[in-house]
Amino acid sequence: MPHLGGCDFADTLSSPASASSVFWRGDCHTNVLPVEAFPAGFVGDADSFDLLNVPHPVTVLRSLDGEHVLICDGPRSLRLDVIAGSLLSGPVRLGYCLSGFAGVEAKVMTLRRLLALERLGRLPSALFHPERKARRWGMVLQAYDGMRAGASQREIATILYGEERVRADWEAGYLRTRVQRLIRAADEMIVGGGYRVLLQ
Repeated sequence: MPHLGGCDFADTLSSPASASSVFWRGDCHTNVLPVEAFPAGFVGDADSFDLLNVPHPVTVLRSLDGEHVLICDGPRSLRLDVIAGSLLSGPVRLGYCLSGFAGVEAKVMTLRRLLALERLGRLPSALFHPERKARRWGMVLQAYDGMRAGASQREIATILYGEERVRADWEAGYLRTRVQRLIRAADEMIVGGGYRVLLQ
């Protein structure tokens, strides 16, 4: 995937963003597990993997450097980069490409999730720990959206903290300061490329 932003989309520009499949490159997202696909030895091979048996939506993006696979179960997903062979040709045996120490724990977690999917038929929530900073990231994005839409800092605060709280505390200044910090964080995250830190 040669795109400079670190990701590609499998959907058209007219697709709603909420329904789009985002494919982060493996060098940007350490959870992407590189695999090699070898033809299954025989029909019914217990070690074979078949995309047709995955009980969740699967999106495959084909590119010059292989197949990029996204398996989603609501908010949980896993990403595979097929660097040799194809998952689209029927059942295969997978070879997992792990090397070095940097980022390997995230890839091992993706492998554990894939094994659970194969064994249980689902992506168990126990293998997807909630991100501690997710609430703040959501607020950063809301503040950024509000700023881009022309909302005042007070209007942004009202959306984030509620009208009653803003009416009672706006003059104290701390809510204004919080909104300003969120907007600065948005600039660093979105405009400055800091969003890539979220993927690690």
